Amino acid sequence: MAVKTISQDSEASPADGTLNSSTSTSATSPSAAPVKAPRAYVIGMPIASAGLWMAVLAPALVVLAIKVSEITTPDTRAGALSLVAGVGALVALLANPFFGRLSDRTTSRFGMRKPWIVGGSLVGLASLFLLGSATGVAGVLVAWVIAQLGFNAALAALVATLPDQAAPAERGRLSGLIGMTLSVGLVAAAFVVQLFDNALQMAVVPGIVGTALAVAFAFTFKDRVLTEKPAPLNLKEILGSFYFNPRTCPGLGWAWLTKFMVYIGYCAGLLYLPYFFTDHLHVAESEVTSLVFQATLVSSAGTVATSLLGGWISDRIGKRKSMVIASALIMMVGLIVIATSSTTDQVLVGQAIAGLGLGCFGAVDVALIADLLPGNQSENAKTFGVFNIAQALPQSLVPAVAFPVIAFGGYPALFLGGAAVGIIGAILVTRIKGVK
Repeated sequence: MAVKTISQDSEASPADGTLNSSTSTSATSPSAAPVKAPRAYVIGMPIASAGLWMAVLAPALVVLAIKVSEITTPDTRAGALSLVAGVGALVALLANPFFGRLSDRTTSRFGMRKPWIVGGSLVGLASLFLLGSATGVAGVLVAWVIAQLGFNAALAALVATLPDQAAPAERGRLSGLIGMTLSVGLVAAAFVVQLFDNALQMAVVPGIVGTALAVAFAFTFKDRVLTEKPAPLNLKEILGSFYFNPRTCPGLGWAWLTKFMVYIGYCAGLLYLPYFFTDHLHVAESEVTSLVFQATLVSSAGTVATSLLGGWISDRIGKRKSMVIASALIMMVGLIVIATSSTTDQVLVGQAIAGLGLGCFGAVDVALIADLLPGNQSENAKTFGVFNIAQALPQSLVPAVAFPVIAFGGYPALFLGGAAVGIIGAILVTRIKGVK
């Protein structure tokens, strides 16, 4: 591949959008890095990130379930939702690292990242209009796939601006802020959605707000400009972004499997919560969006609180595996509480418990992975990208198996089955050697 020449002497970001401060591909000054991120960037980047998450999470949280209910029968809607959500999650899984790599190679005079942030956001927003006005499952599926492509292109390019704009000494602080934007976007999406009573408004309004924030941010920073066209990508380079060899890194292999199975459990209880309210607890559909907002709020509050605290405690006591196990088990206890709930208040309690576990798990899991990274630092970014797959892949697999499980034992069976998988995943972390 040709050496990249850029107009700013800063470190090149990896293709999957994760951070790797150990390498640089600048043709002019490999050691040069931004002295300090501009204040507008420090403020605007997390806001734009939260906006994009709000735009893409509003449909995933409520709108897809409501829209599918409008165009299907009660007997077929769970299967239809599984199809739409599963395909959409698979597209997101592949789109994020793919578009991140493309943004690394973009030679636009406007910069490497701006075209993808602006273009991806606008494409995503346009697809939300299609989603809200669709009259069949096929239309919903096509619209959701386009939305995932657009918003993931924008998110991948947005994250890739961090090593471009921020010096190594301040990336940890900014990464912490960015890590919280998913929860902020989730709460904002749930809040906005419950203000409206039809699927089109629920989908489009959060999309307009999120897209406006992302586009506004794109015009506030000086983007890197790639002045030399890189060599074409080959298939091996593209596929290499999606895997590592667990035989040479067995600890990472067990850590990946733990994360994958824990998130299977978590996703089992997240996607079908609206139907649990209506079909199992017999809540009126007019009340579902408000209840989902309340559930999201209590869960996200717990997640934010323990995400800030969990990593600090793990550093203080010098233990990773026990913290991963404890936090994963707390998540699964929350899922069990939801599965056995007979009232909406009990569901909210379960959501709060799951949120507390999720925040701590997310913080300590990253620390565990960092402790297990091999000495070759040039592989760090790719490794973190592979672990992102462990978190995203369950969003495709759970819908694929959910329909027969629900048909056999209802939504409680799905939630309890997910909890069982998550508990097994938590136990598997004990197979990791060399880390306490």
